[in-house]
Amino acid sequence: MQLWRPILLLFVLTTTIFSVNPIDLTFAVPAVAIIVGIFLATAGMLSHAISDPKLDAWIKIETREFVAALLLIAIIMGLFFTVTSNSISIALTGDVNYIQGAENIADQWLEDYDNAFEKIVGAATRIRASATYSPYMSLPLWYVSISYSTSPIAGVGIVLGSMNIAAQNLANVIFVTEGVRMLLSFIKITAPKILLPLALCLRIIPFTRKTGNTLIALAVAGIVLLPFSVILAESMNQTIDRPEPSIDLSELEARPWAMVMMEPLCESTVMRTLLLSTDIGFALIVCLPMLLVPVIGVGLYTACYNLVKEVVYPLINMIFQLVIMAVLIIWEAVYSAGSDDYANQVFNALYPFLRDVGNLVFLGYLDIILIGIITIAGARSISGALGGEWYMAGIQRLI
Repeated sequence: MQLWRPILLLFVLTTTIFSVNPIDLTFAVPAVAIIVGIFLATAGMLSHAISDPKLDAWIKIETREFVAALLLIAIIMGLFFTVTSNSISIALTGDVNYIQGAENIADQWLEDYDNAFEKIVGAATRIRASATYSPYMSLPLWYVSISYSTSPIAGVGIVLGSMNIAAQNLANVIFVTEGVRMLLSFIKITAPKILLPLALCLRIIPFTRKTGNTLIALAVAGIVLLPFSVILAESMNQTIDRPEPSIDLSELEARPWAMVMMEPLCESTVMRTLLLSTDIGFALIVCLPMLLVPVIGVGLYTACYNLVKEVVYPLINMIFQLVIMAVLIIWEAVYSAGSDDYANQVFNALYPFLRDVGNLVFLGYLDIILIGIITIAGARSISGALGGEWYMAGIQRLI
């Protein structure tokens, strides 16, 4: 088993823990350099004392590597700490803080995706509500009854399948982009003061030189190449018309005029109470005041009760249901004749919206692929140039 893999795991876990309460480990680099220098000097004196040519040759090689490590540290520390990252940022992007700029770009991407996802949910809700519009009427005619139901716009619900696919694709892009955003935040907090100093310390130590080179490559790729690739992807997006999915959700509300016409009557608390009180309850509500009439109150109540129960209430109920049924039948006839084509209305509203959502998802995948190729390929190249691992287990398979 290669040594650098468990060290890399321990390294990542350590930086993750320190990212909660970040500390500056830059001081460890000169301390480790002094310790290694003392070790090499002691080993050199020992090699001369015992006249061991193999040890002497190893000391010479390690001394050259130690000097090379110090030069590498001086270059990296000069770029990222002495000259400050602002100079690199301005040179690469023109922005003072390119990591913050990359985070802002990722936030803008997520906002676009979230807005499109919110509109998909709103559109699906309205279409589903319209598709379930299925009025049912039962008209009692004393000993027989006539029932009537209709659902002429239920078929429009088939478009929900396409909206479900669009929502799934958007969710995948949001997930990956959120991962890039979190990685940028992690790198911003841990890389300059935790990840990179630890990598430099490992580079100085002779026995972990190769692992240190690999970790330096990962740190530099995270600090420079990852945010730069995000900015580059956004710059390429600016060269085209970036899709901006939009839809007028009011166009997806069917609101059949039959329902709109009967809505005030059906929502009336008084009307619903009277019609749902049954013939006996309705007769009691209407006729009980007759008992307040002196002398003849009981007779008036009895006559009123029988009349309302046997004639008035059934007549009102039948008229009410006949009116509703007539309105529904007329509306369905008009709809069937094509005067109220809700399906075409939904298609005309959804087609450009779903087209833009698909293009936005495709562009999002291209951005993620570009970011991954630049960052991972850059890390591999830097690691190979420094003498670290060329094949990075797990990371290599992402390309």
